[in-house]
Amino acid sequence: MATEVLINDGGAPARIIPYIAGSTISAGDPLQVAADGEVDVCFTTSGSLLGVALTAATSGAIANVITGRGVVLNAKCSGSAGGDNIAPGVTLVPDARGFLVSGVAHASYPAWGVAIALGTGSATAGLLKIQTGPF
Repeated sequence: MATEVLINDGGAPARIIPYIAGSTISAGDPLQVAADGEVDVCFTTSGSLLGVALTAATSGAIANVITGRGVVLNAKCSGSAGGDNIAPGVTLVPDARGFLVSGVAHASYPAWGVAIALGTGSATAGLLKIQTGPF
């Protein structure tokens, strides 16, 4: 059974683009483009998020990436980073662990977010409904 990632593309602002996976990727992973042009899980606090993996992929295989603004989808989030919990409306940013986390009170994270939470997160990382930005 496939993981449901894309929920609503809001009238087609989403683009699903094939990239080559540079590592093993799970559906819902936030992704970035690496120096070699392949996509990897976004392990950065710079906010350089390309999109979210629609499907799982192994290294060297095609990774389908959802990009676009205003897209409602499920992405890997962690509701506990520095004590900041994810609640509906919270701005999300990528972190060094490869999850989207609350951007509140993280001076090392970008001042703007790449998504907003549409649900309540938990300390256990997992898929959470978000809307893509930036915001």
